[in-house]
Amino acid sequence: MLSRTGGRCDFLANPALYATMTLVFFSVTQSMLTAATRSSSGRLEYQTTSAVFLQEMIKLCFSTCHWYNYSYRDHTAYDGLASFNIFNFILYMVPGLTYAIQNSISYYAIALLGPPTYQVMGNFKIVITVILFRMILHRKLTIIQWLAVVLLFLSMVISKMTAFTSKGDEVDGSWSSKTDLQLGFMLVLINSCLSAFSGVFNEWLIKRLDPEAPLQFKNMQLYFFGVFLNIIGGFVAIGKANGAGFFTGFTPLVWIIILNNAGLGISVAFIMKFANNVYKCFAGAVSVYLSTYLSSLFFGERIDLPFVCGVINLSVALYMYMGDHNKILKEKWTTPESPTKIQMDSLKIASTTGAKKDPADLSIENIYNKNQANKDN
Repeated sequence: MLSRTGGRCDFLANPALYATMTLVFFSVTQSMLTAATRSSSGRLEYQTTSAVFLQEMIKLCFSTCHWYNYSYRDHTAYDGLASFNIFNFILYMVPGLTYAIQNSISYYAIALLGPPTYQVMGNFKIVITVILFRMILHRKLTIIQWLAVVLLFLSMVISKMTAFTSKGDEVDGSWSSKTDLQLGFMLVLINSCLSAFSGVFNEWLIKRLDPEAPLQFKNMQLYFFGVFLNIIGGFVAIGKANGAGFFTGFTPLVWIIILNNAGLGISVAFIMKFANNVYKCFAGAVSVYLSTYLSSLFFGERIDLPFVCGVINLSVALYMYMGDHNKILKEKWTTPESPTKIQMDSLKIASTTGAKKDPADLSIENIYNKNQANKDN
């Protein structure tokens, strides 16, 4: 009983749990608030490039203040400046560029599809993320985990199957026509690829590139490029808009969306630090439940049978991927290392001379015998 209690306390003290819960909260509110700002025609009436720029500025200010107060001013802690160089700094432009494009696309995808459809179709990024997770970070997955990824993909297709065989508004009020559905799906697909790549690459930067550097020091570099790239995009967008200013269409609700999206970006950084990209993807999947329920209450979204089946498949996939059975399978993969030639020679000498074997030598001999038995089988 004590061991169980201790395990439960360790689970509740895990920072990855709270980072995941925070990400779920911000993901749901992002979908709901953005949908609330849609006009009667389903379009966004404010400058999305300005909104993205401001949320990147908020993230940059937060990370700078946090790093300055908790790392730079503490002379006993490593602040990351000693290992700073221009090449590593430029590497942070890669996820910054993809994040800037991804954030802009998400506004239009949600407006075209609605929160439930956007959340479900957005789970396609799990498939791409796991593939890149395996290729770039060399993380091994069990066969059950790969099947879970396939099941997630099927859940995405099943959940909105009716939409591809019926006419727009007759099926779901989330889009005004099949053209909006197709365009929204293409945006989600592009967004999923960008999200998967930028997420995996960002995890590589945090965990593999100068791993001792403070998290917020790395975030400062990432958000700097986010601000810089969105300044360029903002001027281009405003220049194309006829008479539209930087704050055109801004309302108190839009400012809340900006703050919420900034919190979403910061929570993703903590996921990368204390968990990994797969946790981030499943946190987004869990938000499907909440966004669907809230959309049915506030926006009159219809929850049809295919969507329910998709959510059930999503739940099964979640258990398949996160279950303890995967730990058992991975333990079976891990075999003890074979003894070295020097260690085996010492065992032979001990056996021929009749000398007493050291306990360490006995463990080596046992490992050798087990490996030989496995080879015979």
